[in-house]
Amino acid sequence: MEHLLDRKMIAPTASPTLDQMYAAGLMHPAREVARGAVPPSETDTHEVAVKTLQQTNDDAEEVMLLRSWNGKLLAEKFELPEMEMEIERAVEQVEKSIKEGKEKAEQERNEKIKTDIAATDKR
Repeated sequence: MEHLLDRKMIAPTASPTLDQMYAAGLMHPAREVARGAVPPSETDTHEVAVKTLQQTNDDAEEVMLLRSWNGKLLAEKFELPEMEMEIERAVEQVEKSIKEGKEKAEQERNEKIKTDIAATDKR
């Protein structure tokens, strides 16, 4: 996708349907609740986007926009059953990457603290 975008072979286009699907996934705790709920309004979607941006600390951190259970709803909405497994796999990969990134950052913080303490003790 990035290759196609970089070479202007495709152009990104906003999708209100996807915006609603992402927002519903972030607003509701489970597939059954999201499926039975009224689709989020533009205002709801905007509020979810603002809250999500706040969670990223102005894009300094990554946050999950999808849950694995969203895959089925997206696949149903776009009538692409094979999409469900691909979304679930992508969500697992991103969750793992975010977790590893947080663990690495925590380790680096701990190492810095230990180094700072050792430097203070030497004085």
